[in-house]
Amino acid sequence: MVQRILRVNRDSVFKLRPVPSDDLSTRETYDVEAGETYEIQSYAYADINGDFNGHIKFALKDSSLKGFNTWFVHSASAQVEFDGVVVYPHEDQRSVPIVRVVRDTIFKQRPLQSSVLAPSEIVSVSRNKNIPLHSYAYADQQGNFSNHIRIAIRDEKDFLQGRSTWYVYDQHAYIEFDGEVVYPKPEANDFVLRVTRNTFFKRQPKSSSQLSPSQLHSVNQGSVWILHSYAYADRQGDFNNHIKLALKYEKDFINELSTWYIYDGHARVEYNGQVVYPVPRPTPPPPSNDYSGIRFKLPGNYGHVYTDQPIVSGGNFFWGEATKNATRIPPSVTITENIIELARRLQRARSQLGRPFQINSWYRPPNVNAAVGGASRSQHLFGKAADIQVSGLSGRQVANAVFGWWNGGIGIYSHMPSVVHLDTGPRRYWGF
Repeated sequence: MVQRILRVNRDSVFKLRPVPSDDLSTRETYDVEAGETYEIQSYAYADINGDFNGHIKFALKDSSLKGFNTWFVHSASAQVEFDGVVVYPHEDQRSVPIVRVVRDTIFKQRPLQSSVLAPSEIVSVSRNKNIPLHSYAYADQQGNFSNHIRIAIRDEKDFLQGRSTWYVYDQHAYIEFDGEVVYPKPEANDFVLRVTRNTFFKRQPKSSSQLSPSQLHSVNQGSVWILHSYAYADRQGDFNNHIKLALKYEKDFINELSTWYIYDGHARVEYNGQVVYPVPRPTPPPPSNDYSGIRFKLPGNYGHVYTDQPIVSGGNFFWGEATKNATRIPPSVTITENIIELARRLQRARSQLGRPFQINSWYRPPNVNAAVGGASRSQHLFGKAADIQVSGLSGRQVANAVFGWWNGGIGIYSHMPSVVHLDTGPRRYWGF
């Protein structure tokens, strides 16, 4: 018979209801210490109505506390084990999404205009506030939240007015995971600006030396920006070999400005993965390779590669995506080969769906994996896993599409509904 254990990972509180401790009476709480274990009959982290406000619901086996059998505990404070194997949180479900607030705004108890809400239903939040989350959502069975994001704050110390769950207007904040934006996510019909070398955004289409520091903003090679629109000329002519761009999301605005210029030799505009600007023009013969990204060396006999070089010849996945733009270079031949094998499998999935894939996280060194809260034996550590978004599809839709043939791990998350986890480890799945 399977032994089911709830293990407490830090000093915490069992609760009879999944609400902040301050909202409960002493009869409704039970203090527990890190390291304690309890044999349980069952557990759940969600029901038909959604998750339990960032809590695990569990039923004790053959015992009770204060006369009650069923309790809740904050999911950041405990884990569930079956015969010594952690079954919750699932692979990478420990990883923490973050809400980043980009302008002074209002968090709300309901996704409505602030003016129609009572003072007790709103709280002011300043720009640059970053809060770790248990989960987020942008829609439910009734539809979307009127351009709001619903967030569940992870740690009680960060709760606002003692509450975990709030709504925020999606132009005033965004959700980030492992350094990548997971919501709002790019749509299939978005124009994308890809920066191909370290350069500047400019307020005027002039040489950088002609502009003041306040008219310049440095941008890094490999960075990607979602555009509302772009232009390379107007009625007066072209922009002195610059692209005029309007950033789509307010979160990306620079000094609260959306419109900038960039030299067209330092960036390109893409649509559905294809370069649409600059328009091809006569150029000198190309160098020995066609890549302009960061050059780095792989272990073993693989030699040097570039961040904009496909992992598999002719494929749509690049070394820059697997290595976080050459900041996470694989230390061994084994990890390199795992990355190549995963790229082959992902290419089949991309060809099946016919849509661009956005890689949020691929290879993670141990220190990075620990920093983002990854599982201790995460497949990311071995280059075997990627967390992905597919334009226009939820994580569940992608998982369902590849489920029949993907011979590895497939995971979807209640706390990151737009993300799907795919790996080449043992066959298993979670979140379905």
